[in-house]
Amino acid sequence: MGVLALMRLTDQAAQLNQKLGLSGVLFYENQHFGQILEGPRAEVTKIWEKIQRDPRHHQVRLLNMKEIEERSFPAWSMRFFLAKEIIAKMPNLTGVLDGLPEHDVELLRLMRTAAE
Repeated sequence: MGVLALMRLTDQAAQLNQKLGLSGVLFYENQHFGQILEGPRAEVTKIWEKIQRDPRHHQVRLLNMKEIEERSFPAWSMRFFLAKEIIAKMPNLTGVLDGLPEHDVELLRLMRTAAE
């Protein structure tokens, strides 16, 4: 997937998320994505099911779904980080954003720090 296609996809996702009252963050590195979605459970579930059905996605895994008291990314309908931003702002992510299941917990922990 090229950068232009990624930007188009992110823009569409941001518009849909805003309409559904969702916020979150999306990381992309070398054909691998990491995403956090926040909002009403029914809407998050709807988007999660859509992601699972999308034929462009492979090895889709749910790392965690839980009730939260406060959003980590309230101002971001979908904040998108490309590899160069990840390396510059969160170099620890580059070692775990590889789609390997053994890195899932660490990836989720590091992604949550993006809001800080």
